[in-house]
Amino acid sequence: MSGEPPSTSGPDQPAASGPVRRRAWFTDTFKDVNGVAKTIRNLTAACAAAGHDLRIVTCLSHPGQPPTGCPASTIKNFQPLGEFAMPAYRSQTLSIPPAHRIRDYLRRENFSEVILSTPGPVGLAALAAANRLGLPATAIDHTDFPQYARILTGSAFLESLTTRYLRWFYSRCGLLLVNSAHYRQLWIERGIAPGKIQLLPRGVDTERFHPARRDTGFWMRRGAPGNSKVLLYAGRISKEKNFEVLAAAWAAIRNPQLALAIVGDGPHLPRLRELLPGALFTGCLEGDELATAYASADCFVFPSTTDTFGNVVAEALSSGLPAVVSDQGGPKDLVLEGLTGRITRANNAESFAHGISRLLADPAQLTQMSQHARASMQNRSWSAAGRAFWELSPAAT
Repeated sequence: MSGEPPSTSGPDQPAASGPVRRRAWFTDTFKDVNGVAKTIRNLTAACAAAGHDLRIVTCLSHPGQPPTGCPASTIKNFQPLGEFAMPAYRSQTLSIPPAHRIRDYLRRENFSEVILSTPGPVGLAALAAANRLGLPATAIDHTDFPQYARILTGSAFLESLTTRYLRWFYSRCGLLLVNSAHYRQLWIERGIAPGKIQLLPRGVDTERFHPARRDTGFWMRRGAPGNSKVLLYAGRISKEKNFEVLAAAWAAIRNPQLALAIVGDGPHLPRLRELLPGALFTGCLEGDELATAYASADCFVFPSTTDTFGNVVAEALSSGLPAVVSDQGGPKDLVLEGLTGRITRANNAESFAHGISRLLADPAQLTQMSQHARASMQNRSWSAAGRAFWELSPAAT
């Protein structure tokens, strides 16, 4: 992690000038195994490879070694003044940042823009510093926090309060990046001006997540019956992922020629084991093993209504897996109904089960859908996403 030389700039005056672009990207998470962290790491790596000046800025008490693909020179960590767990989401810790040091850092290092991947304390401190220094700010809406608040607490009041706070936060940024057309329309309805909302360029590792990695014995070695079709879920196992819908759909299908595989971990795992006693649980898989898990299955199932994009859906499609998703949230924008998968009614187990059954009913159609799924992701490289991401430019706030 980089040090902090003494400041030489006057108070509250940014030293940045001229056309040189230096961006500081603030986040609460960049080492975790989740879609937000993966997106930040991949876009940062793509920008660094293209020679762009982009720094990840975070606030962790124990930062450890940089993740693979993120050179230490691209990361700046501030020691937090304190830490606390998010209410109703105890596995996620938020840090209280040293706001004055963040402001001094932005000024001293001549940053021209800030990117905010968190509306939490770190993002709030960075936004305040950017506004005071006159630096343009871009916010990224990675997570549907209002829905999380409702699902995890059952409180409509907290959902409304979260929405109002995010509207206030995003309205003070020059640009808001969202993950899908669904969320662009949602934030327009919530009061953000349409002209300041754009789609966040996203990619997928099309070389790693490839149908060629298929291993016909992969799932049999993990307990799947021979010659069975494997339905796969991959991702965090937590309440907001709608596992009750998946469990009810699986019970309704009752097909002995099918196996259900669950890849991932999370606080809802014990409950999911109770709901799906016959499923295959692998825990977290990464790298080539995860890629083989995708390519060796036959259909991807993802009932979540809260995902703003769905990295795992993109990885599954790239691996040649048709996907069954909800009609609420970001994943539906990745799936072409009847061509690369099925889009089903949100929170409706009967519709989800019907989508799975229709997808698997015709082997020839399933093969075609697999081919179309792969083709739909072939041009979504991270390098292309990085180029498009760097070209985005927020207005001054």
